[in-house]
Amino acid sequence: MPRKATQSTDVTTTPEAEMGRFTDEELTRIREAGFDSVASHAANFEEFSDSYPVIRDKRELLAVPFVSLEWQFHEGDNGEFVSAVIMRRDNSLAVLNDGGSGIYRQYKQLSERIGRQRGPIMHKGGLSTSEYWFNFDTGAISRRRPDTEGDWRKATTFYLT
Repeated sequence: MPRKATQSTDVTTTPEAEMGRFTDEELTRIREAGFDSVASHAANFEEFSDSYPVIRDKRELLAVPFVSLEWQFHEGDNGEFVSAVIMRRDNSLAVLNDGGSGIYRQYKQLSERIGRQRGPIMHKGGLSTSEYWFNFDTGAISRRRPDTEGDWRKATTFYLT
């Protein structure tokens, strides 16, 4: 679909031109128009994607009810992880990713128990957490802040409720 990049640039595209690159002259006019002008005429990526927004901070689901609709396991750079499509109270859908000992392990166990990777499964209490100290040098774990040397860092594990 032809569209203008900005009102002030008058850059109209055709199907053939959309496959190519902007010329230096076009890029100069676009830059002169500025981010806000260009952004106000840009298509929203969500219009072209069938994916859902990814939960970036799991804390937003602490004690917030949601429903697990479906989940899949994937191999990543750091091992296997789960991607779950969830529904929030406002009927919006989102993706919850986890590869740790909490949520990931719970989805694995749930899949084995019910024999599928599909809900709906209600999580009335949303997510909960467990906080602890982890030593990156030794792999040791402590519930209290250790007085010993080493690279101790506060860590959090999230759980389905």
